[in-house]
Amino acid sequence: MYVSDVQIQKDPVQEVIDQDIVLRLDAVDKRYPGVHAIKGVSLTVRRSEIHALVGQNGAGKSTLVGIAAGSVTPDSGTVEIGGVTATAPSPDWCREQGLAIVYQEPALLPDLTVAENMRLSMPEDHRPSVGEQVNWAEGILSRWSSVAAIDPRTPVRELPPDARFVVEIAKALAEEPKVIVLDEPTEHLLPPAVAELFRLISELIDAGGAVVYISHRLNEVKQIAHTVSVLRDGALVGTFDGAEVTEQDVVNLVVGRELTRAHTRAGTRTTALGDTMLKVTGFSGHGFDDVDLTVRAGEIVGFAGVEGQGQREVLRALGGLGTGHGTIELSGRTIKTSSPTAALAGGIAYLPHDRHNEGILPGLSLRENASLSSLRRLSSLGVLSRVRERKATSETFASMRVKAPSPEVDITTLSGGNQQKVVLSRVLMTESKLILADEPTQGVDIGAREEIYTILREAAARGAAIIVLSSSAAELEQLCDRVIVFSRGKAAKELVDDELSEHGIAQAALSATGSRSRVGAALQKVTLGRKLARNDLTPAAILALATILLAGVAISQSEFYLTSRNFGLILPLLATLAFFAMAQQVVMMVGGIDLSVGPLAGLLVVVGSFVLSAYKTPIGMIIGLIVLGLVAAAVGLVNWTLAAVVKINPLIATLVTYTAIQGIAYLLRPLPAGKIDPVFLSYASTKLGFIPIMMILAIIVAVLLEFAMYRSLFGVRLRATGSAHATADRIGVHTKRITLIAYVGCSVLVVPAAVLLMAQAGTGNASIGDSYTLASIGAAVLGGASIFGGRGSFIGACLGAVLVIQINTVVQFIGLPLYWQQWLLGGLTIAAAAFYSKSRTLAERS
Repeated sequence: MYVSDVQIQKDPVQEVIDQDIVLRLDAVDKRYPGVHAIKGVSLTVRRSEIHALVGQNGAGKSTLVGIAAGSVTPDSGTVEIGGVTATAPSPDWCREQGLAIVYQEPALLPDLTVAENMRLSMPEDHRPSVGEQVNWAEGILSRWSSVAAIDPRTPVRELPPDARFVVEIAKALAEEPKVIVLDEPTEHLLPPAVAELFRLISELIDAGGAVVYISHRLNEVKQIAHTVSVLRDGALVGTFDGAEVTEQDVVNLVVGRELTRAHTRAGTRTTALGDTMLKVTGFSGHGFDDVDLTVRAGEIVGFAGVEGQGQREVLRALGGLGTGHGTIELSGRTIKTSSPTAALAGGIAYLPHDRHNEGILPGLSLRENASLSSLRRLSSLGVLSRVRERKATSETFASMRVKAPSPEVDITTLSGGNQQKVVLSRVLMTESKLILADEPTQGVDIGAREEIYTILREAAARGAAIIVLSSSAAELEQLCDRVIVFSRGKAAKELVDDELSEHGIAQAALSATGSRSRVGAALQKVTLGRKLARNDLTPAAILALATILLAGVAISQSEFYLTSRNFGLILPLLATLAFFAMAQQVVMMVGGIDLSVGPLAGLLVVVGSFVLSAYKTPIGMIIGLIVLGLVAAAVGLVNWTLAAVVKINPLIATLVTYTAIQGIAYLLRPLPAGKIDPVFLSYASTKLGFIPIMMILAIIVAVLLEFAMYRSLFGVRLRATGSAHATADRIGVHTKRITLIAYVGCSVLVVPAAVLLMAQAGTGNASIGDSYTLASIGAAVLGGASIFGGRGSFIGACLGAVLVIQINTVVQFIGLPLYWQQWLLGGLTIAAAAFYSKSRTLAERS
């Protein structure tokens, strides 16, 4: 009898009233282009229940829990948490109703500390103050101290994978949820941490909480689950009593039929296997450990296992796309796979699973795509032979039955199956001894799939050794001579002969009980070097030292450098660039960049020549400043719309506004003209001694922004948005709103810089700010800003501005040509970006 036919009879005494339901999904449905991910699923979870959810890769488990957690919006259906119902819940709403989730990939922001990550995701009534967050986090993590000693002040990017999962789980449990969703929680945990997790789950259940436990590991499901629900192809197959349903029953449900024997493979071997082609010994790397492997000439070996068990990492490391250490021998010769080029030179060719991003080259023809990896073989003395290239590609396309009007058409005009055959043609044309095929039939129709099977078998018959990684057990059964099942970074089981079946592969993957060894360094003592490398104020200290050294050079060349007159000339320029640098820093924190700041300043000066013209009253001046602020905010809004709503790359988006703003400014003032009120200019130029008031204002603004970035919830959200935009969205940060504030804030910070430029020019000059665009980027990068977002310092940006002005001054004092100013600024910006990136990377790895 099929298990799906079994009806579990519940004891009426154990029937729980509706008030005990903590999570209910009612007829939820979700479609993506070409995929019906969730098909009207209804699921109920009750108080004090551990409800397991199992299914193969792609069954819809992660989409379903994403709907429950508010990170995925269903097309129809409702979500009920604690008796409150919503049709389109948000992550914040779900959290406030009492649902916590631990995702398969931790929802942690790499550039935030452990304590900041934990605090950011807490519901408001559980969130500690900034001053208390470290002690609060220490108290929560102390429960895990026996398995992972984690310092809450450590940036998440420096934690090993198992420690990140501990933080994610501890963070979710700290919310004291009514129901917690655990998506593959033990995949990256060491055995002691798994035991601690199960203990804490038991405590939660005893306290009246509930758990939705998603796992491929049926031994764990049987150990802890009260109820088991099975998903297949987006549909709920059934819900069963955890004590009565067997592992074999669940395997049959997951696969879709009761299998008792291996199916006959479509490809019957007609040639004998050759000698050992590949021998791998003690191969370890990120995500896998101590893998030994042999593949014979003419043999097709499959890699299987639940996603994330190390099989893909091994394949990519063999192909030179990942790191690994150990011995790799090909035809008896030891080779290195430090890069794809090195692997290819050693006789290994890799077929990527991501055809669109790693496989095809859009814009190039079929011929160019196919021959790219074989150009050396098709060339003589470095000159490509077009005749040989056309002949080789035409013959390969013919043998692989590629359907196209001509080898010269753009590859993007072909169907997915034919694109995949072209990418496979590139691999076969290298005539490599070993072919690594990662999901070779992903995204192709059934006809193309069978043709690709034939092509791979023919390549094996010609003597190539082939490794195929596939998430389809049926595909591996049909294609392979042997299948190696991976679990927790190790080759857990080898299937041959009668064991090699869809059923056997699925059962081996689901029944694996191995534990993950720690790969890589454990948490180490934080050295002074690591503290300095991780601190975003370290670049500021370096800049301060460089500025002092340059000052020494200038003093040795001229006594005028230390005079109040010289500082009276330098400080207004410094204040101007400081505001520009801080403006740039705001938008760089969210991973953007603003090329329009220079022309915007010119536009504001031009507008100022109209609204702040001579003989304005104090009220008129205030109104004029408000107009300047509104103009700046409007430009920021346009930049945000182009970058965040229209999704144009920020560099291109702000280049568009750069050009538009310049055009408007020149339209208003083709030549410098208009007189700005001298009374207003006198206010803008006011000094305390030789120090301009605007310089003091710049320092105050920098300190306040620095404080806000680390001590306010908005500042943490700003850094979170730049650190990992999608993750920040997932945990409930309103990233669009944060990005809007960043772009508008950037433009508004240009206003005081424009006021300083008005004081310098005294008239409407459309081009006066143009040179500050690159200077502002240079100052921010010198101050430690990451061009990818999430890291930086407003104090560092101001000190970057100090160094830029210092360079310009010293160049003049020592008599160098003025172009040295640009050379030094460009060179130092590149050097600083490289130095900070390298030092931070080393700090993360040490």
